[in-house]
Amino acid sequence: MGSESGSHHYTLAIAAIALSKIIELELPADPQSFELWYAYATGQNQKLKGEIDSTLQRQGKLREDDLNRLYAQYLSPARNTGDFDRVASRLTDEVGQVVKMISAAVSSVERYDERLQESTAAAGNATTEGDLKRVIEGLISATKSIERENSSLKEQLETSKSRSEQLKHEIEAVRLQSLTDALTQIGNRQYFDGILAHEMARANESDAPLTLLMVDIDHFKRINDDFGHQMGDDVLRLVAARLKSSVPDGEIARYGGEEFGVVLYNKSIQIGKLIAERIRTSVESTEMRVRSTGAPVSRVTVSVGVAELKPRMSGEDLVQRADEALYAAKRKGRNCVVLEDEVVVPEVRAAG
Repeated sequence: MGSESGSHHYTLAIAAIALSKIIELELPADPQSFELWYAYATGQNQKLKGEIDSTLQRQGKLREDDLNRLYAQYLSPARNTGDFDRVASRLTDEVGQVVKMISAAVSSVERYDERLQESTAAAGNATTEGDLKRVIEGLISATKSIERENSSLKEQLETSKSRSEQLKHEIEAVRLQSLTDALTQIGNRQYFDGILAHEMARANESDAPLTLLMVDIDHFKRINDDFGHQMGDDVLRLVAARLKSSVPDGEIARYGGEEFGVVLYNKSIQIGKLIAERIRTSVESTEMRVRSTGAPVSRVTVSVGVAELKPRMSGEDLVQRADEALYAAKRKGRNCVVLEDEVVVPEVRAAG
């Protein structure tokens, strides 16, 4: 009981801090803003807290676009589960309605069958023309009744079909949202893991080559420190856009932080190297400026590691080999492409 009371007081305290921040910074007191500041007040998401503190220190306030960006980046993806639950609940309700319709139709057919049996017996026992006429009239009435019920059932099923189609589209939209990185609008880590496994299985089955590129933004921390997290976000979006334009027939995803993965089915490691160079030069050739001042940003570059799938190689092994090539590109001076077979392990000197 004491624990429950303590938890209650803690929740109220966190809520009070969130509300005070909204009032202090004169922000809209909407659910999205409150959820953002509640997460900030708990301190459990250190990246979110650090970015908010950094923005406040730099700007002295948070603008509406800052709130929307932070919410989309740190909180919105966590809501996908709720979206799935909402759509799944509606689908369950729809299935339940169809089951009720089918049950009603079965009951209607059973009643009609009973009526037919009764009418058959009555016709056999009919002794006059009037008795037979009443039996026939009863059959006609029962037939019309089941026709009306069937017509109503058909309309209900058509309506249910339409609702189910809509739910199907919503489920697909939620599924895609759950696999999309909110900031860059390309695949997220979950998407990367799934597509890599899928393309590896396809490559092994068809004996086709498969190459993986691991792309990392050079000196990304320096960009954040020198120009702020908003510029860092712009750089991430830039690299994602250059990946899209440079890899029209591959699968791209944000692997994590400032690192991206590119899965190239039916592409040899030499073709992968050419694509990696295309990505590198595309990023390097783009000039970026600070939004608020128009001042040029130091040149944005990427390093790329390239590895090719080998027989009996796991996904983890392939990523590790591409990452090792990426680290070799960093050691080489950055802004370059290194293949897995070009990796030189640095010497470890003995102490003393």
